[in-house]
Amino acid sequence: MVVVTFKLKGKPETRLEISQSLQGIADKVKKLEGCVDTRIYQDTDDENIFFMIEEWQQQRHLDDHMKTSLFRALLGIKGLLVKEPEIKFMAEN
Repeated sequence: MVVVTFKLKGKPETRLEISQSLQGIADKVKKLEGCVDTRIYQDTDDENIFFMIEEWQQQRHLDDHMKTSLFRALLGIKGLLVKEPEIKFMAEN
């Protein structure tokens, strides 16, 4: 399994827009081949920070996803953020 974590820090005035965008993207990503799950969390200490976690059966499924418009849309919300998204990839053996 491959896990991808996105950490996004938004501007206070764009928090709702970020939340809605992430939910819309996650709903579609969940339907892609090889997606095990996608979840969105909001930081309890800073409500402007969101985490999106994607779990993929295999690296090839994640690679396919990274070529889609959904992945570009996720990266495209950076105009609503105060800094670049932090992205971490973790592979489970």
